[in-house]
Amino acid sequence: MLADTFISAGPKGTIAQNKSEFESKGKQAADFYRSVGLEYGKILSTTETSIADHHSVVEVHWGVKFRKTGAKLIEFDITYIIDKTGPEPKITMFISHEDEEEAMKKLGLL
Repeated sequence: MLADTFISAGPKGTIAQNKSEFESKGKQAADFYRSVGLEYGKILSTTETSIADHHSVVEVHWGVKFRKTGAKLIEFDITYIIDKTGPEPKITMFISHEDEEEAMKKLGLL
């Protein structure tokens, strides 16, 4: 669902990368999240706003659970820019609303 090239942004800056680079880091990221006790993640809510005929902004409110945080669901937001010009929607940009590393330190996960 990612475009061949996309932008990711957050409090620490912005990077452009291609889909294959991102996917090649996927196993490494999955291993890291498992190592800090991630049990599952789920979408809690979404809000979509059209910004052009074939583009929209989708705000996703996520919830994740870690072993160390017990029953408490950790909630955060990511905003996605979606391109709908092709046969299937593609993410062209996503923006993390908070510093993931800082949030994980506050939760005692790092």
